[in-house]
This record gives sequence, structure tokens and C-alpha cells, in this order.
Amino acid sequence: MKRFLAALAITIFGLTGAQAADLAARPYTKAPPAVAAVYDWTGFYVGGNVGYGWGERADPAMSVIDGGSGLGAFLTTGFPGFPSGNLYPNLKPSGVFGGLQIGYDKQFGTWVVGAVADIQAADFKASRTVSTPASTCCNADESLSAKINWFGTVRGKLGFAANDWLFYGTGGLAYGEAKSTLGFVCTPGGVGCAGATIGFAGSQSETKVGWSAGAGVSKAIGQWNVGIEYLHVDLGRSSVTATSTTGFFTATTITASQRFVEDMARVTVNYKFGPSAIVAKY
Repeated sequence: MKRFLAALAITIFGLTGAQAADLAARPYTKAPPAVAAVYDWTGFYVGGNVGYGWGERADPAMSVIDGGSGLGAFLTTGFPGFPSGNLYPNLKPSGVFGGLQIGYDKQFGTWVVGAVADIQAADFKASRTVSTPASTCCNADESLSAKINWFGTVRGKLGFAANDWLFYGTGGLAYGEAKSTLGFVCTPGGVGCAGATIGFAGSQSETKVGWSAGAGVSKAIGQWNVGIEYLHVDLGRSSVTATSTTGFFTATTITASQRFVEDMARVTVNYKFGPSAIVAKY
């Protein structure tokens, strides 16, 4: 009996030891790290924008072909003993705008490069009429207006991506319609008008090409992103020439050259095409 119990004990301890050895021999497997979700800005997108633009000073430069009218002296040095009658206003065309954009971005690590084109309808405008006082010798109404009806840009982008936030700078080509009107009227009874209405008027509309630059920030929400952007648009100068409207001094012309420069802020909303915008990062 004693021998049987001793043999049983040896068998049990032997099996336990073998199992323990098997367990100790199994390799250790490390748990996989947590998966981080990172937004991928790569892809084509389309969207819309709306904003407000405030114009810089138009700085009108006046020139006159006198044609025997005396306006050349009046609008430059002034008649002898009188100051210049050039009181044409310095305008700042401002207003709201809205339009569409299309673009493509490519992400390289945390850097994003891209290109975007947009076009907007605009209501940037300013106008004013100034009545010259008798102290200039001649009482007259001088009017000037400046307006941008539409504009567009084609720009490059360079940005830094912080997951689903994108901070970027942008710059490139700008184009748009610059429109001006110019007027000069001296009515009977006004000093120096010789008892007759003397009037000049002109308008000019042309497509101008210039440059643009700015910066913005966008926040992605799935396939959509919303952003805020500042943009400076410089379309250069545009000239308008006024000619006689009353038959007097038909050889006389008045020309005004104005700057068309806008600073603007806008909200953008875009939809990005392509596969899921979220990629796994280990």
C-alpha cells in the first residue's frame, strides 16, 4: 500500500512539473498599440463661398486734354489766383460677394500642397459727387464712381495639417471686371460757365488681370470642410475718359485713372471627393 501511494505521488508531481514547463515555454505576445484616426486632406473638392470686401483708396489720377476750354488749368494748377478745382473723390469700393470654387489638395505627411480656382459675383462699389466752391473760381459738380461686378482667382496653396485642421497660405492670379464712370457739369449761373451748361461724361468697363494673396484655416467634418479665408486682390488701374455731352468744347477730354484693390474675408464650405477621409495610423 505504501509503495502504491508513493508511486501515485511521484506520478502526480511529475505531470504537474511537465505542465508547468510547457506553460513557461510559451512565447510572450505584446498587445497591439491603439489605432489613431488621422484626417487625409488629399482629393478633389468643390464648394461655395460668401463674404465681404472693403476697398483700398482708388487714388484717382486726373489728366485733361484742354481743347481750348480752360479745364486743363482748372483741374491742375487752378486759374491764376485760385486753387486747383480738382476735387474728384478718392473712393473705396466695398460690398458683399459670393461664388463657387473647385480645387485639389495633396497631403505629404503634415504638409499639404494644392491648387484652387474660384469665381464670384460681387457688389463692390462706391460713388460720390463733389460740388466745387466759388473759391475755386468756377462752381461745378465733379462725380466719380468705381465698381467691381465680378472677380475670380487661380491660386496655389501650401498648408500645415493638424489632423482635421488645415492652416494654409495662398497666392496667384486674379482677374475681374473694373467699371468706372466720370462726370463734370457746370450749369448756367455758375461762375465761369459763360451762361451755358458745360458737361462731360464717360464710362468704362474692362476685364483686368492682377494678383491675389491670402491665408486661411479649414476644419474637416467627414467629407465636408468649412473654413475662413482672408484674400487681398489687386486688379491694377483702370481709366475712364469723359467727353462733351452738351456740344461745347468737343475737343476737350477728362480722364481719370483709378486703382481697384480689395481686401476681403469669406466663409468657405467644401465637399471632398474620394474614399473615406479617415486613415489609420499606428
